Amino acid sequence: MQIVEPIHTSTLILREFTNEDVPKVYGMSLESGIRDWIPDQVYRNEDHAMEILEYLMAQYRSLHSPASEPCVLAVCLRDSGRLIGHVGLSPLRGCAEIGYAIEESEQRRGYATQAVSAITRWGHQTFMLPTIFGIVAGANTGSCRVLEKSGFALIKEQSGSLHGWQGVIRTYESSASNEE
Repeated sequence: MQIVEPIHTSTLILREFTNEDVPKVYGMSLESGIRDWIPDQVYRNEDHAMEILEYLMAQYRSLHSPASEPCVLAVCLRDSGRLIGHVGLSPLRGCAEIGYAIEESEQRRGYATQAVSAITRWGHQTFMLPTIFGIVAGANTGSCRVLEKSGFALIKEQSGSLHGWQGVIRTYESSASNEE
């Protein structure tokens, strides 16, 4: 039984993860972009990936708000249903933080921007989240561009550590008032 209704864009479907997604999620976790920018999402093996997906799937059943528990969805191509990444909202300072990744072979096609825009709208409208933050390494220019194209405004740059990476950290925000 589905709890979170799929979110459709012109070329994507954002849907709940299923057990069948484990091999693909594990494979994507080994790509260089994940290893470089979000190494805590590199899984040891398929069993480890399954543990993470089971946790994420359990969150669908108890979802009250991404400001209090994470909601991470599979990003799939609309025409084939093929899984190509993930996008989600997780708690951060009483609001939510967006996270996303698209497999390397599907990058630079606008999929991340579509997924981020769609889940940001969903978060603001469905859960009345006043603010959604995006926090990325400044050197991750592709991810910075995704947030900017999705309507997030840069609010802060500072030196620090993010997912074990040291350097300039950029904080973006999307406000519900911008959605109106």
